[in-house]
Amino acid sequence: MKYFITIGALAGLGGVLPADRLVAQPAADTTITVRAGSALEFDPVSISVKQGTRVRLRLVNAGTLPHNIVVVRDSSDLDRLAAAASHEGGDYVPLALKDRLIGYTTLASPGQTVEMVFVVPPPGEYTYVCLMSGHAGVMLGTLRSLR
Repeated sequence: MKYFITIGALAGLGGVLPADRLVAQPAADTTITVRAGSALEFDPVSISVKQGTRVRLRLVNAGTLPHNIVVVRDSSDLDRLAAAASHEGGDYVPLALKDRLIGYTTLASPGQTVEMVFVVPPPGEYTYVCLMSGHAGVMLGTLRSLR
């Protein structure tokens, strides 16, 4: 039986489903692919998108460790989110603090691809991060929301 990972940004729709129960992803205006490798960094480390754009953010895990990608509303919350994610385990997404997140994926094992769909917030800079234990301090990127 084939299985697909489905992701719902902040909608509680993530999980693994048999192929015959695959849930349609929300439509997106554009798709952006970010790669995660064994060097604990994202490629690209910076993304610029116009505010209000519905983005499908695809994380391709080309490394040897599991990774996720979480877009944070306020970078001052990074330490708190990383600690909560480490305590939570599982997909390393602190769901109790999801009001502090713009979007997130589940954890992608090596060789897996996961996605999320979200609407780009008002103009500014937002951090995206891998919240897997030990990754948050170095595995960071910037989402620039443009007018």
